[in-house]
Amino acid sequence: MDFLEAIAPKLPEFWLPLPVELCRGRPVELGPLEGYLEPLLNLYYEVRANWRCYSSAEELKRREMAAVKLAALVLKARVYGRVDLREWDAYFSHTPRPPPKPSLVLGAPRGEEVVICGTYPPNPIEVAYEIWGQLAPTQRLELAKWIVKYIAFITESINLDEAYYKLLREGWLITYRTFKWNSPDLKR
Repeated sequence: MDFLEAIAPKLPEFWLPLPVELCRGRPVELGPLEGYLEPLLNLYYEVRANWRCYSSAEELKRREMAAVKLAALVLKARVYGRVDLREWDAYFSHTPRPPPKPSLVLGAPRGEEVVICGTYPPNPIEVAYEIWGQLAPTQRLELAKWIVKYIAFITESINLDEAYYKLLREGWLITYRTFKWNSPDLKR
C-alpha cells in the first residue's frame, strides 16, 4: 500500500474496486466485506488523490456469494478427492461478471530500486469465468483441478503473490497457454 500511497496522488485518476456509491459520497453497507476491503477504504479516505470506483455495493455482494459457493466446491473437491463436474458447470453458468480489464500488476523485487509493471497470465478462476462453457468436459475437469490447487495455494501462502508464483511453478503457464490456443475468447 505504501507504493499506492506515493503514486496515486501523482496520477490523473486511480481506479479502485470499491462501490461507485462510495465515490459519490453516499453511505454504503458493506457488511462482512468491510474487513476485507479495509486497506482500500483506508487508502480512499486517507490519501488525497483522484479516486474512481468501478463496482457497486450490489455487485460486491454478488461476488461475495459467488466466492462462498466456489469455496464450497473447492472444499468438497479437497475432502472427497474428486470434482463433481455437474456442480462446477452449474456454478460457472451463473457467475458474476469478471472484473474490468486489462489488469495491471505492480511489483518491486526485494533489494532493488525498481518497480515492475505489466499484465500477467490470468489465474485459473479468471480463465474459468471467461471460457468455461466453451471447454470440453475433460478440459473443464482439468481447469477445476487447477482452481482447487490455486485456492489451496492461497490458503497456504502469506499473500496472493506467493500463491500465484506457486501456481506458476506448478506449470500453470503451460496449461494456460494450452487453454488460450484452444479458445477463441482468450486469443488476443
